[in-house]
Amino acid sequence: MKLEDLIKEKYTSFTEGEIAIARYLLNHTEEIPKLNINQLAKNSLTSKSSVLRFAQKLGFSGFTELKNFLKWGNFFSENPITYSELGDLLGESIHKTIDNFKSMNLNNIHQAIDECEHIYLIGTGLSQQGMAAQMQRIFLGLGKEMQVLPIGMQATLYQLMIERMGEKDLLIVFSGSGNNPILKEELTTPILKNVKILAITSNGDNWLANHSTFSITAQVNLDNTISNLISIASPFNVIIEMLAYSYIKYKNL
Repeated sequence: MKLEDLIKEKYTSFTEGEIAIARYLLNHTEEIPKLNINQLAKNSLTSKSSVLRFAQKLGFSGFTELKNFLKWGNFFSENPITYSELGDLLGESIHKTIDNFKSMNLNNIHQAIDECEHIYLIGTGLSQQGMAAQMQRIFLGLGKEMQVLPIGMQATLYQLMIERMGEKDLLIVFSGSGNNPILKEELTTPILKNVKILAITSNGDNWLANHSTFSITAQVNLDNTISNLISIASPFNVIIEMLAYSYIKYKNL
């Protein structure tokens, strides 16, 4: 259902303020995903509570859900794609990731995981931090401890652990593009201290992969616009699980 249809359905129950919000939304649909609730309230000459009530009256849990509805609606109206097509693209990404993984010589990575005194995991975003936590859980089941660290200049734990890292340690980094500006700043010290770095990124030609000891590529073959809307985790999860299984074979567990 389109925004226009939702508004028509509830129009008779709108207050004067909600009519003003509806009018602003219809005239500035493409701008809404870029605004926060306070900005929309200001632009529509209403209040934050009015915007929230308006979103809920349309059937959304809040303003964020309304924004996501508009974001996806704008994208798919201009770039029609079916669920089956999206499934095919995801399947292709997974198969290419598996083929790339199978073609790699992983002995040095396995050896680093096995022999390094400490192993640290970081992710550049919320989705990537989830991947780091997933890898930590899987390898803990194999008897290999890994520590997930928060990244960022304000992350005291990260700064503290960087000071302790050395040549006998391994740092595993999950990143979508591998070109996050924060990485270039945060990894300066580990690189200078010759800490071994394993980069796990989408599509291999990026700053992180080029400055790491090892790298594994998740072959994400989705349109950039789709990738910007949703974080694709499936190929990364495949890498985590296959790396665990290949490590089991390496150790003969």
